[in-house]
Amino acid sequence: MSPHGTPLRMIATDIDGTMLRSDGSLSPRVKAALGAAVDAGIHVVPATGRPILIATDVIEQVDLDHYWVFANGAVTRHLGRDELVRGFWMDHQITRELLGLLRDRLPGCGFALELEDTVAFERGFERVVPIVPDADPVDDLLVALDESEHHWTRVQKILVYDLHHDVDTLYAHVEAAVGERAVPSYSGLAFVELAAGRVTKAMALDLLAADLGIAPAEVAAFGDNHNDLAMLEWAGRAFAMGNASGDAKEAADEVIRTNDDDGLAHKIEELLDRHI
Repeated sequence: MSPHGTPLRMIATDIDGTMLRSDGSLSPRVKAALGAAVDAGIHVVPATGRPILIATDVIEQVDLDHYWVFANGAVTRHLGRDELVRGFWMDHQITRELLGLLRDRLPGCGFALELEDTVAFERGFERVVPIVPDADPVDDLLVALDESEHHWTRVQKILVYDLHHDVDTLYAHVEAAVGERAVPSYSGLAFVELAAGRVTKAMALDLLAADLGIAPAEVAAFGDNHNDLAMLEWAGRAFAMGNASGDAKEAADEVIRTNDDDGLAHKIEELLDRHI
């Protein structure tokens, strides 16, 4: 039981900066703690901003084959069953309008589109991402979107980058421009991510928890950045990493050790020791 008498039935955890160390490695202690939680009957749900195509290295390491939330809530999958549980795709026309609007407002910006099974991106995207997707860049995604035979209807997210602005300034510009047509967020990299309206990690987790008969009060969430805020605010118990951004720490009930000090493992071990 939790200190408030509520059983813990789900752990929702971010990956980068939370589950993984700063060098991108997975601590054996973190892996063991996640496995122990599963063995205790708790649903452990990684919730990441990554699309599945660049999360495969983590999937292979962490050995969790049940529910995962990808793309900041746009996609929920059950990996063991290779099943798409839920997907929220950006409307083609809205995607086109947002690209045009942002290009008018931010003439120096560039774009990438996260699709269901690939990424489309403009030349220059390789300057702001640590891993360049295995695809050929295009000169103008707005033109490519119109010319695409299938119109890339299953767009998970729009990524916006601009080397003339830091990410906080870029976020402010993007947020003001898109209004309620999309949900902007960022996760420590030099671009802003746009998901379909109302899509967040919290929304995806809330729907999944309802599927499983779990209340938000029975969920503990762990995160470190802006795209984790909604998840931390939604969960019954919210933990920010010691390395988290200031807004993530403010949204949490407790700040724990850093990702490089196995903070996630320490807290899970503590919760298990208390016979949650």
